[in-house]
Amino acid sequence: MKRLAALAWLALVLLAGLYLAYRVQDGLTFRTDLLALLPREEQDPTLQRANEAVSRALGRRVVALVGDPSRERARAAALALSADLKVTGLVSSAGDEIDADRMKAMGSLYFPHRRGLLSAGDRTLLLAGRGEDIALRALSQAFGVFGMADANLLRNDPFLLLPSFFTGLPFPLSRLTPDDGLLTVVEDGTTWILVSAALAGEPFELDVQERVIGAFDASVERLRQTAPNLQVKRLGAVFFAQAGSQAALDESTWLSTLSLGGTVLLILLVFRRVGPLLHNLLALGVGLGVGLSGSLALFGELHVAALLFGTSLIGVAVDYSLHYSACLFDRTCATSRDRLAHVLPGITLGLVTTLIGYMALMLAPFPGLRQIAVFSILGLIAAFLTVVLWLPPLDHAAPLRHGHGMLAAAGHLWRFWEDARFRVPRVLLLLLLVVVGVVGLTRLHANDDVRRLQSLSPALVQEQEEIQRRIGATAASQFLLVRAADDEQALRRQEAIAATLDRLVGERAIAGYHMPAAFVPSAQRQAENRALLRDALESPWLASQRELLGLPPASPERDDPVPPLTLAAALGQGGVPFLGDLVLGSGLHVVALQGLARPDAVRAALAGVEGVRLVDPTADFSALLGKYRQRALLLIAASALLMVPALVWRYGWRGRCGPWCPPRWPWPWPLRWRRWRARASPSSTPWRWS
Repeated sequence: MKRLAALAWLALVLLAGLYLAYRVQDGLTFRTDLLALLPREEQDPTLQRANEAVSRALGRRVVALVGDPSRERARAAALALSADLKVTGLVSSAGDEIDADRMKAMGSLYFPHRRGLLSAGDRTLLLAGRGEDIALRALSQAFGVFGMADANLLRNDPFLLLPSFFTGLPFPLSRLTPDDGLLTVVEDGTTWILVSAALAGEPFELDVQERVIGAFDASVERLRQTAPNLQVKRLGAVFFAQAGSQAALDESTWLSTLSLGGTVLLILLVFRRVGPLLHNLLALGVGLGVGLSGSLALFGELHVAALLFGTSLIGVAVDYSLHYSACLFDRTCATSRDRLAHVLPGITLGLVTTLIGYMALMLAPFPGLRQIAVFSILGLIAAFLTVVLWLPPLDHAAPLRHGHGMLAAAGHLWRFWEDARFRVPRVLLLLLLVVVGVVGLTRLHANDDVRRLQSLSPALVQEQEEIQRRIGATAASQFLLVRAADDEQALRRQEAIAATLDRLVGERAIAGYHMPAAFVPSAQRQAENRALLRDALESPWLASQRELLGLPPASPERDDPVPPLTLAAALGQGGVPFLGDLVLGSGLHVVALQGLARPDAVRAALAGVEGVRLVDPTADFSALLGKYRQRALLLIAASALLMVPALVWRYGWRGRCGPWCPPRWPWPWPLRWRRWRARASPSSTPWRWS
């Protein structure tokens, strides 16, 4: 029967190995997105959708500034870098270039609807009855030294309202100006060219990181061979993710190598044989392989953190084979059957209680914890079955005769807790531990800030700050979510809060904002603008304006109604930069905030505004972590209680506290040790409950 069970387990292990080999050959990838470990927003699917859309748009953006004292070299290098990135097939244009074609497309889109489009400044002047100021401004632009208006534009727009509308459009890159199709800023004699692109894949996939950053670095290195003074600054989630994942892999590799080397060395020193080492490696290898294969089959993919945590936690599995191998020092365990019989109750109880703890993790809403729990559960069961089914047939070793010195050395530790001569040092040591514990508890506080879960590369942070300063933009993960029944209502709500946002800008609560309504006013606002234009500007000033400009009187056809510009038409035409990132769907818009310095002030100012909510993903995730931290504590308490029946079954009601308490109250354990030891089963050994 045991032989049949061992063969069946061998078949399952081979099946898991074949599946793992298939996944590796197919390209095994791991997620590195930290937020993928966190629970989903339970309360508001729309908010979750908005968060994901904005995070995806921000996360996939790749920005570089290419600088050189020579304008021509900077432009050539920027174009070459952009082309090299696109060759990877993982990068496309970000759609925010302001070149001649883009300007022409925007002109074609807005020109037919120009009578309903007014900049915020022009609208304010007309509402104040200062239409003459607009007329004089247009005349100065037409006849000034640097007048740029042509005759065709003046004939159709004698007050030059459309150029004023274009000038008033929100432009998040405020310090950049179009220069022959490329966004440029000149600073300290260096011409900086913006290279902006969007990733086609996820920035947290290792394969995407390696291909994109590999192409980026290779292109920069090649360009610097012909332009030694070339400077390139980079910004994007893919760069931070690659630096973070590389650092994590390097550290985990170093720590794993160190711990594995130390474990191997310790086993060889203790047992002075290769057999116990091979047994431990066999149990650990089967546990890791089955855990990884089963987790991939269940989840499809694993997060790299789950792999690292699971790999470290599965190290518990080493204990099973170590308990077995330690019986080699016991003269009463002469055969492999005796050794297994000696440790089986203990390791079975250890497996059951450990599985109860990991199963409690599966109840937590954290995807990362579930992956760690499944990985560890499968790995521990696999290691346990390997020890129980395979080690006895493979073990033909005789009991070890050395080890008396080690046992004697270990006995010194026990004597410290048992010998009456050490009573005073024991009490002093325990008092010291109590004091340290109390001081630690007083300093204990919960910090749920999700940003504390990772450390950013200082070099990349510095480059990010340099880029933001030069292009005049700030990182803006916070935004206002506007929800309404349709686009028209959403645009009206944005226009209603514009004055509040302007006040917040004046109070420096935010540095700026841009909303879809600034690119496409609501139909209601366009109708109001047409009426305002007719009554406050054209009726009193149009005839004289055309006469001063040398234009014939306006034709009566100019008052023909024109359908308002719609958001769908602007999005469909695709010529308006940044607009696509602000519209998530019909009636679901984003108002991007820049330089949010006082979130509380923004929340207070917009409190009670229907359909408008400040979304701060970092703060929301941190609050969610705090909520689930409390749930996690309840799960730990529940798992501890669930272990009680198994401990009672093994040690009885009075003896259950012995193995249950040490992990929870380590400091009083030495005092309880002797009392519990006296009550426990005479056949119990430290290996069984540890």
